[in-house]
Amino acid sequence: MRYATMLLLTCCLNLFFCGCETPEEKPRIPEEQLINVLADVHIAEAALQALRGQTKDSMSQAYYQQIYTIHGLDSVEMQQTLEALRKKPEEMKALYDKVMERVEKLNARSKDPEERD
Repeated sequence: MRYATMLLLTCCLNLFFCGCETPEEKPRIPEEQLINVLADVHIAEAALQALRGQTKDSMSQAYYQQIYTIHGLDSVEMQQTLEALRKKPEEMKALYDKVMERVEKLNARSKDPEERD
C-alpha cells in the first residue's frame, strides 16, 4: 500500500511540475512594425542627445508618446515585446540589424532631395 501511495504521489508531482513549464514568449508586436517603431525610437534618441535636464525629460516623453500614437501602440505593449526579445539575444541582434538598415535608408532618403518629392 505504501509503495502504491508513493508511486501515485510521484506521478502527481511529475504531472504538476511538467505542467508548470512556461511557454516560449513570442513578441507581441509584428516584426515589421517593431522595426519601424525602433527606427523611430533611434531617431528620437539621436534628436534628444543635444538636450539636458528637464527639457530632455519632457521632450523624451513627448517623442515616445508620439511614436506610440503613430504606430498604434502603448508603452506596456512595447515593454512586453522587448522583454520577450531580451531572452533571445540572437533574434534581438538580427532585429537591430534590420532597424539600422531602416535608419540608414531613412537617412539616405533625407539627404537625397529627389526622393522627398
